[in-house]
Amino acid sequence: MLSQKLVVMAGLPGSGKSTLAEGLSRHFSLPLFSVDPIEAAMWRGGLPRDQTGIAAYAIAQTLAEEHLRLGQSVVIDAVNPVEAPRAAWRNLAARYRADLAIIECVCVDEATHRRRIEARMRAIEGMTEITWAEVEKRRTGYDAWTDARLMLDTSAHPPERLLAEAIFYLA
Repeated sequence: MLSQKLVVMAGLPGSGKSTLAEGLSRHFSLPLFSVDPIEAAMWRGGLPRDQTGIAAYAIAQTLAEEHLRLGQSVVIDAVNPVEAPRAAWRNLAARYRADLAIIECVCVDEATHRRRIEARMRAIEGMTEITWAEVEKRRTGYDAWTDARLMLDTSAHPPERLLAEAIFYLA
């Protein structure tokens, strides 16, 4: 990576964004902040589940800001379904003059997406896996992106190829 970047992964649960985020984190030796483990930690700490969604994003933003302040690039792994978190990432990148690099993962093949959700076992302590019905419900609240981004159909290619495309996009 040539310049400081805020890499924001986006997409519905099971779209492949976490796998890709982890690959980018390893390849570029970047810190990775994922909203799901942050939210699960909040639940384990006793916070009610209905009060942690926005707060988990705020924590991820704070952690990312600390690294950007130090001149480091960061990878964020979150669904980012609506404008509010997207605007926060844009503002954060602008505040630190970091390049905002958005990678949206989609799984166009619905049968593949459903199989992934039904077989998924991430073992995040305190977090149950999402159901296919919940993914379908979240899809209805997922706004279309308007920002420039790399969009990857994770049902069309193997993870290694997708990672290579993302690396090329960021380099």
